[in-house]
Amino acid sequence: MERILAQFRSPPARRTKAGRRLSDYFAKNLHAVPFETAASIAAQLDLSPMTVTRYLRELGYSGLDALKTELRHGPISSAWDITESVEDLRRDQGNGRVLSDLVVQQIEVLQNLNKLSRTPAWDTAVEALTTASSVFIASYQNIGGIVRYFSEQVSYVRPDVRYMDGLNGTYLELFEKTPEDRLLVLVDCRRFATKSRMLYETALEAGVRVLLITDAHCDWAQDDRATTLAIPAMRWRTWDSFMPLAALLDLLVTSAILALGESVVERAQHIRRLQDRFGDFEKS
Repeated sequence: MERILAQFRSPPARRTKAGRRLSDYFAKNLHAVPFETAASIAAQLDLSPMTVTRYLRELGYSGLDALKTELRHGPISSAWDITESVEDLRRDQGNGRVLSDLVVQQIEVLQNLNKLSRTPAWDTAVEALTTASSVFIASYQNIGGIVRYFSEQVSYVRPDVRYMDGLNGTYLELFEKTPEDRLLVLVDCRRFATKSRMLYETALEAGVRVLLITDAHCDWAQDDRATTLAIPAMRWRTWDSFMPLAALLDLLVTSAILALGESVVERAQHIRRLQDRFGDFEKS
C-alpha cells in the first residue's frame, strides 16, 4: 500500500494539472477505488474517463481494473476487512442492509480523522485557532448550519470569535481589523460556493492567516500560503454526509481545549455565570 501511495505522490504523477488532481484523489481515496469506475472518478473531478485511464496508463497500469487487482493483494486501510463488491453493496441495499454498511464507512472516516489529528497540518491548525488575536469563521449554503454551531463552540473555548455569513456583501468585519494575526477559518466542500475562493484569495492578500477545511475534490486547496485540513471521503456515497465534517470540527474544538488548558475552564465558568444571570438556560 505504501508503495502504491508513493507512486501516486511522485513528481511524474503530478506533472500536469489533471495529474495533480488525480494524484490527490488516489492518494486520499485508495480504499474507495474497488468501488469506483473510471467514469465515477472522472465525474467527481470534472475530468473525462479517458483522462483517468490515460493517467493510470502513464503510471504503468493498463487501466483502473489493473490498479484494483494490485490493491486486492495488499491490506485496505479500514476498520473492517472490506471484501464487498459494488454488486454486493447493491444486494445489501435490496436486503435493507445499507445502514450497516454506512456504519462501517463512518468507522473508517473516524480512523482517517485520527490519522489526520497526528499530522503537522493539524498541529498548525490548532495553534492558529488558539493563538490568533481574533478568529473569523465563514461557510456557505447547506453546511453553514454545522459551521455556525462550530463557531459557537469555539467561542466557548476562546474570545474574539465571529461567524460571517457574508450577507453584508463586504466581509468588512474581517478586513477592517488591524492586527496582523487574524485568522480566517473557511469551511467549504462539494459543491463549492462561488464566494469561497474569492474570500480565500482576498484574505491572503490582506495578510490574514487562513485555515481551509475542505474535501478531496477542491482543486485549489494545495497552497502553501494556507493550512488545509481535508475531510476524509466516504466511499461510494453519491449524496453528501455531514458526519465527516461534523466529526472533524468536533475534534478540532477538543484539540483547542486541550491546548488552552486551564484558561478554558475559567472561560466556561464565566460563561456559565452569564447564562445563569440572563436565564436562557435551565440550571442543573
